[in-house]
Amino acid sequence: MTEPDPDPDPDQDAVPQRAVRALAVSDQIDQRIYSASVRQRMADVEIVFSCGDLPARYLEFLADALDKPVYYVLGNHAEELTRQGEQGQRYLPAGCTDLGGKVLRDPATGLILAGIPGSPKYCEDEPEQYSEWQIFAMMIDMAPRLLWNRWRHGRALDVLITHSPPRDVGDRPDKPHRGFLALRRFLRWFRPRYQLHGHVHLYDRSQSHVRRFAATEVVNVYPYQVVDLERLAPPVPEVGAAAPAPLAAPLATPRAAELGREPPAW
Repeated sequence: MTEPDPDPDPDQDAVPQRAVRALAVSDQIDQRIYSASVRQRMADVEIVFSCGDLPARYLEFLADALDKPVYYVLGNHAEELTRQGEQGQRYLPAGCTDLGGKVLRDPATGLILAGIPGSPKYCEDEPEQYSEWQIFAMMIDMAPRLLWNRWRHGRALDVLITHSPPRDVGDRPDKPHRGFLALRRFLRWFRPRYQLHGHVHLYDRSQSHVRRFAATEVVNVYPYQVVDLERLAPPVPEVGAAAPAPLAAPLATPRAAELGREPPAW
């Protein structure tokens, strides 16, 4: 469900830059990608994103075959080989970067990236399931770096990588596949150009995999999508223009994870 955005778009005067071609994967190994020919067929891909529920060997294959940076968040399944090795040890894909709860800038493309892992909590024995308050707390921890980016680079974030979608933006009504309410707040606060997610399996090709929420294009990448990520440079200030005012934190609140109640409806 797309909602109107009452706020003016801060990027309306920004200058378009060359798009970055990204390969995004999620939830299922696709033999069109897990193939010896992927290097030739996707030679123009500059960066790879995984939106969760994929084995480490798949991500390691992509890192090796494409020789490009691979960033990932974890999904919500405990049997996922990305998290559980043969002896029950945590096993993460070699040569790839975990974005979960982090804000990073890719040095090769200049894209500002952030990631939020997992799905809403619907059972007790899965390690990557979160309450709304836990996601909210993760957002608060990330906020200082995002606000610094907005001051330093003219934008807080280019691409948000998640496993789950925002609530009512391409999610499903069943509890395991409901989106996070907190992600709606994140998109309104930090206005990334793109959010890439998985978790919701789209089998009907007539269903759109792209939706819009506020200033963000929300893309369901299941099982894979090649996405051209447009970048915007901030407008050049006029000579003699005043410096921008310091940015306030988005919300003055104690860590949400320490509050033993449900978050407000967003």
